[in-house]
Amino acid sequence: SGCFPNHVRFFSPVLYEYVVLLDQRGCGRSTPLGQVDGQSLDLLVEDVERLRIHLFDKGLLPGNVVYAAEERASSDTPKGVRPWDLILGGSWGCTLAMAYAHRYPTNVRSMVLRGVCLFRPREIDWLFGDPIEYSNTTGVSSSIWNMASKVFPDGWVEFRKGSGVDEDSKLSRLQLSSPSLRSLITQPSSNAANRQTYEENSKPNNRRTVLQGYYHQLLGSDPLVRARAAQSWSRWEMGIYSSGFGDDNAQKNGNNRVTSNRNDSVGSQTRLVTWNPITEVWSHEDARVWSNQSLVSIDVNDDESNESNTISIVNESEVQRLRKFSDGLLSDNYLEDERTRTSTLDSRNQQPIQIDTVYKPSSKPMQNRTVMTDGKNQTFDPSSFIPAQSMLTCYYSVNDEYVLRPFNSFLSLVPPRGIPFNSLYSSSLPPSPSASSLSDYELATKIAVQNYYPLPPCIAIQGGNDAICPPDTAIDLHQAWPQLELRIALSSGHSMYDPIIAGEIVKAVDRFGIALRFQDET
Repeated sequence: SGCFPNHVRFFSPVLYEYVVLLDQRGCGRSTPLGQVDGQSLDLLVEDVERLRIHLFDKGLLPGNVVYAAEERASSDTPKGVRPWDLILGGSWGCTLAMAYAHRYPTNVRSMVLRGVCLFRPREIDWLFGDPIEYSNTTGVSSSIWNMASKVFPDGWVEFRKGSGVDEDSKLSRLQLSSPSLRSLITQPSSNAANRQTYEENSKPNNRRTVLQGYYHQLLGSDPLVRARAAQSWSRWEMGIYSSGFGDDNAQKNGNNRVTSNRNDSVGSQTRLVTWNPITEVWSHEDARVWSNQSLVSIDVNDDESNESNTISIVNESEVQRLRKFSDGLLSDNYLEDERTRTSTLDSRNQQPIQIDTVYKPSSKPMQNRTVMTDGKNQTFDPSSFIPAQSMLTCYYSVNDEYVLRPFNSFLSLVPPRGIPFNSLYSSSLPPSPSASSLSDYELATKIAVQNYYPLPPCIAIQGGNDAICPPDTAIDLHQAWPQLELRIALSSGHSMYDPIIAGEIVKAVDRFGIALRFQDET
């Protein structure tokens, strides 16, 4: 969707002299808008690095992006060793930030993630996968036990209608096929009935037929079809976005689990469940934040004597109950299944799914529609309407394994055999750029031999009521990366403008700004 000027307001001008807002390929003010050709996570990561080189090494920004009150590194500082001081990424931006830090661990010093998303198959299938009925009696095990289509059944009915999918044909007329549409179902027992159920559910056409229906409409050549599909797509996403996991949406699934966000031990709407990587304990905290007239104008209460700032220890089982659609990474056969899935994925020669010719330009004359805007009649021309966000989200979701190369294994959170699970990722502050005499290559090599996947220090902020990116992924990331500080705002959703989420972003960004300044001064 692109960046907006008010995003700068998360950064204190005392701590950050410059804030760079990046509209990735096809988004916001980047051109061509909505373009899917040349789209991949690999290219987006390189775009971020080229931007860093362009801004820093070409001297367009004097020094590093940290402090307004301090002179930066001297003019004889070697080029190429000045990193981003902090990267802030939300939702899909988390995926991009993680991938960038993985490839260039010495070029970013800290990260703040909001609404954690790693774009794994289970996350895509939660939001867009066809509903599947699971039963404990079938012997079929799944990597997810709930789906948005089941939690929001009324919205899903309308979303399916807008996809052009016929219930009976299952989109057979589109002749869909893709290696990315792997089954969510793990290998069952040898029982013949279970095997038949497994094979039926394993067919790629049965996993994301609705999603693929939108793929051919949103990326097809008929602008009227595209506009109608985008409208239906937006209603589905925004309905989930605004509803969250309210009590009305609390439903039991086949495994007798409840998707409500209610936590009886938490009485305050400003409570957080936080993981402190230093003390290595989960605890309850109060957000200590309230909003003014503007959603992005956040007052942070720094009064440590506030009686509401009480901390109570939280059991791991209570954290796991915050999950909405999946079990942990160590459950059932998930680790082995993911190793098998990703073993050759990043080296496989794949291509995006081709747009089906069934969606040709309409044979009827294109008719503009008159709409009312600010009391004035205006003409809506579908041919000039580019729903970039829905187009790109759909493109990346359908072609997930292709567009994520070569980061599929890294983002799966599953370590290769022989690597301890909780040592997959590790964090340490890189040396100050002005103090380091090592080249980029020498520094990267030194860090790489110490840690399997070195990453910068990171604070992740997650809404417990986020139905777009539920807490499952953030908790999974914590399991694989204990040095990550995870802060779950129990009553908050997906929006960065939620008062508690916004306050947590401000506090996290300030904390890193102060810590990096102290490190540079020492």
